[in-house]
Amino acid sequence: MLRLINRCPEYVQGYKEKGLIPGQPVSFHYRAVDGDRFIGEFQLRPEFPEIVMRDIGNVGYSVRVSEQGKGYGTGILRQGLQIAKERGMDKVLLPINEQNAASIHVCEKLGGVLWDRIETYNEAEGHHIKRRYRITL
Repeated sequence: MLRLINRCPEYVQGYKEKGLIPGQPVSFHYRAVDGDRFIGEFQLRPEFPEIVMRDIGNVGYSVRVSEQGKGYGTGILRQGLQIAKERGMDKVLLPINEQNAASIHVCEKLGGVLWDRIETYNEAEGHHIKRRYRITL
């Protein structure tokens, strides 16, 4: 059974959650596990500073390559959206590389509405188009 657990060891808990890392927004990180198998991750950033609005969004998730195509992305995002709602959020922003058809599908299936498309750059992906989705909780 898929579940999200806090991924930070006790000795670092609080730094990201309290915004104590310069240049980093407040964030909560979770591991997605199925039994004792690592499946992926979920990140929640409950505030809306410029970096969240422009680059990383409120939520992010990933699925281990060997576990893709098995429905885990939907499960991770669904549980993560519930965590966001429990933390008092009523909407989230989820940016997705336009080439990531699987993530676009998961987002739209869970109520994501395309807000806009922006051109962006990062070292891992180079210049690319990012779709920004809003999900009402």
